[in-house]
Amino acid sequence: MSRNRTSRGGFTLIELIITVAIIGVLSATAIGLFRVQQLRTKRTEAMTNLEAVAKMERSYYGENGVYPSAVPAPAGAPGEKQNWDALASLAFGSLGFQAEGSVWYVYDVNSPSGLCACPSGGCFTASAYGDSDKDGAIAVVGYFHADGGGVACPVQVFPALGPPIDPADGLPILEQPVDIHMWSGPLADDY
Repeated sequence: MSRNRTSRGGFTLIELIITVAIIGVLSATAIGLFRVQQLRTKRTEAMTNLEAVAKMERSYYGENGVYPSAVPAPAGAPGEKQNWDALASLAFGSLGFQAEGSVWYVYDVNSPSGLCACPSGGCFTASAYGDSDKDGAIAVVGYFHADGGGVACPVQVFPALGPPIDPADGLPILEQPVDIHMWSGPLADDY
């Protein structure tokens, strides 16, 4: 007497559980990485806009001999996507800076014509404030332009924040947009 083994189709319960567990781990990892990438994209908006503001500041200085200041604009809370409205255009009117569409960050410029006590009048700091991760802590991105003596204005909203120091050479990071958290640790938020 021989027994015929019939092959059955389908998966066992163990195989299904293992498959579901693997898919769960992969999706949890992918969602976390996607979220971080979204936050980095929002920070890139701030860095791009600060670079544009810095170019306009230098152009304005070349024509008028002074760096203009700008109050924080748009007027909404950092971290909420908001339109670049007429009030924001008014704040940056002397520069001619106009953000395209809506922005995630609030922008300002601190210079000797505002709250900065730069003795030579030859420095400015453009800043962006955001809370993209909505944790209640404000992230700061800054562009620091120092005068000939190396003096730079602090950030307008957080005057304790000046140009971060690069640990590799011990010099302040100037003339480029910089994420303050990356260099200042607990003084500023990451997103």
